[in-house]
Amino acid sequence: AATRRGVLNAVGGAAAALAFASSASASDFEDIIDGNKEFNKMGGLLEPFVDTQHGFKLYKPAGWNKFESDPGVFDIKFQDIIEQETTVQVSTSPVATATSVDALGELDAVGTKFAKSRDAKLISATSRDADGSLVYTFELQGEVYHELLALCINRGKLYRVSTVTGNKKWGKRKEL
Repeated sequence: AATRRGVLNAVGGAAAALAFASSASASDFEDIIDGNKEFNKMGGLLEPFVDTQHGFKLYKPAGWNKFESDPGVFDIKFQDIIEQETTVQVSTSPVATATSVDALGELDAVGTKFAKSRDAKLISATSRDADGSLVYTFELQGEVYHELLALCINRGKLYRVSTVTGNKKWGKRKEL
């Protein structure tokens, strides 16, 4: 059975790796997600983070500012000290009856809705299984920023992991 820790660790670790690893390839990313390859902490640029209150763990960027819960917005947020538009956020919301993220709608429709709400363009939308839970992942591009967003429902909660950075910085990582 899938655990929320397992699912969020896969999503969060991969999201952090995707947002901040300039040397990884797309196949490396998929191998890490699938558990076929060990996650690389990138020479100490990423470090483990455990949130026992919300029941998840992930790899966070080392040396970034950490912000505790802002109810309704995020459970935890990490922000680059220098480039403050660069963030990693995790949020959870209770769901009453849904057991899978596909309850939100079809992949492309959900991605289009998120893009519209952010005044952005949907670059890509993918879905995959992570420890028995369906995960939707979207790449969005606005005028100034780029966002990678992952959504998953597990154990009565909608998990959202978002990594955001400016378009100039994202260009260095587009091969991911």
